[in-house]
Amino acid sequence: MTPRIVGTWGELAATILIWGFYFLRLIQSAGSGYLAEAGFARAMGLHFGLSVAASILAAILIGFAVELFDKRDRRSRRNDAEAWAGLRATRLAHGVTVAALMILIGLGLALGAFAGLGTAERAGTMLAGLMDNGLVLAAHIGVLVLILAEIAHYGALITYLSAGRR
Repeated sequence: MTPRIVGTWGELAATILIWGFYFLRLIQSAGSGYLAEAGFARAMGLHFGLSVAASILAAILIGFAVELFDKRDRRSRRNDAEAWAGLRATRLAHGVTVAALMILIGLGLALGAFAGLGTAERAGTMLAGLMDNGLVLAAHIGVLVLILAEIAHYGALITYLSAGRR
């Protein structure tokens, strides 16, 4: 396996571990009633921030390791330099999209965390007893969709890289 494939597997594993643990904690917090009692900012705010920071740090470290070890594979890099240029452009555009979505999700979380306890009840949501805040629920659905998109992206990238090396 090339360093790029290993790095992509690492990014996939890091995404699943970091965000899987986050959503597990969110479900536990909502199920116990602590999230509704304390509010999102106090119950999960720090954990959300740490998850975002861990994701960014993992991506930086894995990217650095791939570039460090991939320098030994210069022959194959020269052969498909055009394909990698297209992939880098796609990843840059993907990064901008992810940043914009994270800003929107962050705004949703911030609004949801401080919108008041009766927001979900006024909206008529079925999960009012668990989340007690419809905006927090909506923001987490957005986070979940983003994470599932990332997992699909890494899966497609692994398939692309593996097919190109056979």
